[in-house]
Amino acid sequence: MNTDFASSAYRHFLIWGVCSSLALTVCTIVDATLVGNLVGPQGLAVANISTPVFLLYALLGITIAVGANVHIGRLLGASDIEGANKTFHSALGLGLTVGILALSPLLFKDIYFSFLGVTEELYPIAEQYLTVVMWASPIFVIYHILSFSVRSDSDPRLSAIASGVVIITNIVLDILFMKILGWGIAGASSSLCIAEALGTVVLLTHFAKKHTLLKLRLALPSKKDAVDFVANGFGMGSANIFGAVVMLVFNTLLLKKGSYGALYVAIYGVIYTISTIPTGLFDGSASALSTVTAFLTGESDKDGISAVLKKALTVAIASAVTLSILAFAFAPALARFFGIKEDLEIALAAKAIGIFSLGIVFSAINTIVTAFWQSIGRAKEAATMSLLRNCLLLLILGSFLIPHSNIIGLSYSYVLTEVICSLGVLIIRVAKPSKKYICEKYKDDGRSIEMIYPMAPESMARISSDLESISEEWEINIKKTFVINFICEEILLNIIKFGLGETEKIKNEYYISIKLMEKGDDHVLRIRDNVNTYNPFESNGDEIDRGVLELIEKKTKYCDYQRKMIFNYLYLIL
Repeated sequence: MNTDFASSAYRHFLIWGVCSSLALTVCTIVDATLVGNLVGPQGLAVANISTPVFLLYALLGITIAVGANVHIGRLLGASDIEGANKTFHSALGLGLTVGILALSPLLFKDIYFSFLGVTEELYPIAEQYLTVVMWASPIFVIYHILSFSVRSDSDPRLSAIASGVVIITNIVLDILFMKILGWGIAGASSSLCIAEALGTVVLLTHFAKKHTLLKLRLALPSKKDAVDFVANGFGMGSANIFGAVVMLVFNTLLLKKGSYGALYVAIYGVIYTISTIPTGLFDGSASALSTVTAFLTGESDKDGISAVLKKALTVAIASAVTLSILAFAFAPALARFFGIKEDLEIALAAKAIGIFSLGIVFSAINTIVTAFWQSIGRAKEAATMSLLRNCLLLLILGSFLIPHSNIIGLSYSYVLTEVICSLGVLIIRVAKPSKKYICEKYKDDGRSIEMIYPMAPESMARISSDLESISEEWEINIKKTFVINFICEEILLNIIKFGLGETEKIKNEYYISIKLMEKGDDHVLRIRDNVNTYNPFESNGDEIDRGVLELIEKKTKYCDYQRKMIFNYLYLIL
């Protein structure tokens, strides 16, 4: 039971995290499929050339979101609600500022398009597609920040719902704009931007709910906040800007291949689109890990942190093996699905996809470990891994292999990069183990002990016996010992009576955690349970029950109920 809370939180956040991450994946696949089949290879090439623009917006949004929410998670875990809100407000202010600044390329479109690699032949289509996207830049940035923050504030389900709204809206409008109204490639960008705006509106509804800990406000970020957000979020967010740089370079190298250049870029677009499926799954798993682990560091739950990492790696590797086999086996069908028609072109695309699929398992390991390092404060290791994996190694290998082997060389570049980085992860694990780092950095200031019991009346005797032993060891006076024991027993009974339904009372999956901590002359009592949302101080008990709870409030210096992660928390200071 020592890691049951951490494991169940990860499972919950994993489900909704993957759903959230796959939103962009589904939108990318839908757009690529419709563009490839309705506009043709030129449209597919423009969509691929435009991908760095979306990656830039993701860099801005995710860097701020991850950097801020590493802090927010730790502060919520330590029950510093005011500090968490200050961080959130600064993140929103910074996100809106950089989102507005991201509109600036509209003032020099020709230069911007040339930088992206748009040729004279592709310019008319690119202008239609990108102009709409550039006007929506603030929405893309704010969406990422809100999505991460809503998850940190214990509502991953709403984040997933927002992603579902983005997916459904994008698909419906894609069909309407492109197929029915005949808007062409401009319809693809318009539908995605409208869908992202509606998803943002859905996320904003979170802040109208009763038990939210984060409140919606804007604040001007300090220089220190901005630096902290970038430092803590760059390891994950930088993958997007590095990916944009790599795509710009690789597209340029492929376009130099004369009449075959557009075909190679189109195949690269197919590979990139296919890669968003494993990337979405791994990012969802990494996001769940990052959210839960950051929270657990605030609680100094070292065993829970290790358990979450193990589960995240298991899920990611199992998914990667499955996807790798499927991509390799169905490579020709995938090429046809995205609008590549000629037999020779299909054979070339299938070979490139098959080679690329060999690196998926290594990609899973690298993604999870980078997110883990980021969440526990090893920002330098995370940033270094991201720089090597998403930029330097890829560029070095690609610059050598693409001129010699074209699109096949590109696939080998990705595979070799992931393999080399996984070897680096193994070396760092041996040389600088994370478990030692966690034990040194995240430990309670004073003495503390946590005990976990099944949610049942039979636990009363064990709780009483354990608390008496602790009180004797810590030399807590008899009066305070009685109060601590009384509170724990009454809260447990109250939850059993009113927090559990009749069918839930016979299950063995509900637990109560009691953590006692020394803070100077005071003792902090934290009671946590995994039943559905339930506040004992708002229960409908009889007069005796209400009187007992009122007595608890009077006998403590501080008493506060919070719903965090997927658990109920009661903090008391005696």
